[in-house]
Amino acid sequence: MELKRSKPHFILGSAIILLGITLFTVFDLKFLGAGITFSGLMLVFIGIYWATKRKTEIPADEMHKRINEKAGSNAFWTVMGLMAILGYANHYSPDLLEFRYVFELVIIVGMFTFVASRFYYIRRGFS
Repeated sequence: MELKRSKPHFILGSAIILLGITLFTVFDLKFLGAGITFSGLMLVFIGIYWATKRKTEIPADEMHKRINEKAGSNAFWTVMGLMAILGYANHYSPDLLEFRYVFELVIIVGMFTFVASRFYYIRRGFS
């Protein structure tokens, strides 16, 4: 386990976790604090994942940039389609949706679409 490559992930992830716990407990911002704490945990897990990989398994940067671009494009258009559907639903039934729930749904769908698309393009290979 080589910590030189992943030391910034551990340090920054720990700082983000502390910020999230502070927001969660002191300022009573439950949703924001939990989300920030979760993102800090994810960053620490990414650091652990990169620390356990051999140097020969680390992929080329250009390939991952292109995969991130394609996955980001997929996530963007998925979010745009979801917002259009929710906009029509709100137009025909105004009391059905609240902004807070729609915003959370759109953000979560965008994040999961990006992760799923990225996983798909990495496993499929770059074309």
